[in-house]
Parts: sequence; C-alpha cells; structure tokens
Amino acid sequence: MNSELSFKTAVCTEYERLLFVCQKTLEIWRNRREEVAHSDLHGKEAAAELLRLQADYAKAYSRLEKHEDNCELCRFVSKIGGRNYASISESALDKKRSA
Repeated sequence: MNSELSFKTAVCTEYERLLFVCQKTLEIWRNRREEVAHSDLHGKEAAAELLRLQADYAKAYSRLEKHEDNCELCRFVSKIGGRNYASISESALDKKRSA
C-alpha cells in the first residue's frame, strides 16, 4: 500500500495578501511619481495625488507590520526560521524594489 506524504506549509494567507497590497501600492505610487517627474504635470493637483498615493502605501505597510506583530503563525514561522519577524516585510519589499 502506498502512503503519500503530505507536507503542510506554514504560510499565512493574510500576510501574503497584505504583502501583495503593500507591494502594489508602492508600485502605483512609484510609477505615478516617475510619470510626474518626467512630464510637465506640476501643481497642487499632482502634489495632492502623490501625497494620497504615499498615504495609501504607508497605510498598507502599517497594516502589514501590525499583522506581523499580532499573528501567531507569522511569529512562529519567523522564530523557527531564525529570522527577525519584524524585518520580513522589509526584505520582501527590498527584493521587489531591486527587481
């Protein structure tokens, strides 16, 4: 009789969702900032839009960090991995930035 080994990975789907949202808001803010810098879009409207996009990113990043602090699974996975769980999102975002 064949017995299959199955491995359950310790992945927090909420963390993945929040990380995706954080990366997406950063990408949107960065792209728009670049568009404004390379065009003649200036003034209060452009500045207000960039501030709103920056705030969207800051909120997403804050939610991600709060989740890391409060999620038992995220803390556990980080602990057994020997990582500082507070820096997980930073390293993931650094990888995204360098890509």
